[in-house]
Amino acid sequence: MDINDKQDLCSPCEYQSKTTLATQWCIDCNEPLCVSCYGNHNAHRYSRNHHVISIESNKMLQSLKIPLNEYCEAHDQEKDLYCSFHNEIICLTCTQTTHGKCVPAVRLSEVSKSAKTSMFVSMLETSLVEVVDKLSVIIRERETNKAKIEKQKTEIFETVKHFRKCINDKLDQVENVIIEDLNAKLEKLNLQIDNNVHFLNDHLNEFDEIQKMIDILKDYASDTQTFIGVRALEKVFHYKEVRLTSFLELIQNLNIEFKVNKDIFVACADIRSFGDIRVQTLDTSYFNFLKNRGQYPINRQLKLSKALEIKIPQESFFRSIILSCVILPNKQMIFVDSHARNKRLIVLNEDGSHDRNINLTSKPFDIAVIDDNKIALSFPWSARKRIGIINMSNSKLDPDILLKNKCYGISYDKERLFVVVKTEGILIMDLCGQVSACLPIEGQGIFYVHVKNDRIYCSDECNDTVQCYDMEGCSIWTFKDSNLESPRSISADDKFILIAGCKTNNVVSVYLDGSLARVICDSDDGINNPTSIYFDSQNLLVCNSSNAQAFLYKVN
Repeated sequence: MDINDKQDLCSPCEYQSKTTLATQWCIDCNEPLCVSCYGNHNAHRYSRNHHVISIESNKMLQSLKIPLNEYCEAHDQEKDLYCSFHNEIICLTCTQTTHGKCVPAVRLSEVSKSAKTSMFVSMLETSLVEVVDKLSVIIRERETNKAKIEKQKTEIFETVKHFRKCINDKLDQVENVIIEDLNAKLEKLNLQIDNNVHFLNDHLNEFDEIQKMIDILKDYASDTQTFIGVRALEKVFHYKEVRLTSFLELIQNLNIEFKVNKDIFVACADIRSFGDIRVQTLDTSYFNFLKNRGQYPINRQLKLSKALEIKIPQESFFRSIILSCVILPNKQMIFVDSHARNKRLIVLNEDGSHDRNINLTSKPFDIAVIDDNKIALSFPWSARKRIGIINMSNSKLDPDILLKNKCYGISYDKERLFVVVKTEGILIMDLCGQVSACLPIEGQGIFYVHVKNDRIYCSDECNDTVQCYDMEGCSIWTFKDSNLESPRSISADDKFILIAGCKTNNVVSVYLDGSLARVICDSDDGINNPTSIYFDSQNLLVCNSSNAQAFLYKVN
């Protein structure tokens, strides 16, 4: 019996010494089943939820010749657990050895739920479609290029024939051409020299005139008059001298010569060719295709450890509403309290102790760090829509930047402010309010903006998306994931983008290419309706919007 025929036999029946043709294959049991055994298998409570496919479908999977399960060679057992710390599939023994200090592993079956509709699979399919479409276009372009050079070949043949016909006519014309060219060039050079001489003569006369004036002053004027007059003449002299110097820098000696084209006297028999056939290579930019297309995520993970749990001081009956927070270069933390009765900045020291409050005249929304001492605040609800700049060392205010419409999210990068302004988009301006660009990026739910490495990140809480744009306002990618609802504040370093999920009570990390979301802290860590985060290469500060709690994490 052929081995393939044996694989089509029902395994449970074969165990009972029966020969029954299998019609189904259980992925979980890894064995074939006949119609009767499949019914029993499907009725049993321990196997009714197994993934069963037809024998033909299983053969198609086997034909892929790719591993569809993981086996631990080190411990001689199946890998059915997932270590989120190392992003690795492991076996049970691995959790007690090489992964003993990692966070508890979870069942692979739990991690792989909804894999077919996951973003990673969707991204791979999208990337494949892009590559296939692009390769199809490239193949068509190659065929078009082949037809093009064939046409060019015919055109070159015609050109050579025409050139041969024109040679005799050209020989008759070359003498007249060279003579006319010589006369024209000589006339032009003579005119250029005459103009130079005229300009120099004018200055010579002007300098002679200045000398005569000096002589008259010396002969007839008093010392005082001479002093005053010479000073005036000195200015005139200096002005004319500068003009003359500039002109002299442009003057060059001119020369004409005749370079004989010796080929014209060569006998036709000695001419080896009418010209050269040259092949040009033109840039197709194909190499940029895979480079610019979204890269696959690198196997890396943001590792954090909680350093501080902060209870934001409440000095009045009205509980704070924190909409934004930052960490200053001196490690102090600032929380923007947007409660209508509070209207203040709460400043805490590095250890979480209260330093001071800075009272404001209207409710602030967002904050951006400018330098060691300065911050910028947006005031969308004030009578005058404005950006305020505060010196933290003395709490003094710079002149406000006034805007026509409500301004919400604000970010600072490379001496520029990026401000979300309703009905306008994102305005790019300097610290004096001079607008250099208005990017038409707007939406009903876009309130927060973050700029890093010439990329603009916006969160749209109405559509549960995060969007990335370049500095021209062109969309690069849009991110959406079931783990992120009502995204608010955004912050990023050189590797990760972090977003506060207000409704999902978590903080989600995303790679810079908009791929692979990962929840890095959630309600189990005390996160509750977060609206504000601040993230750099060393720290992550997360603040809940309404219960006056914040958490400081250190990046490991």
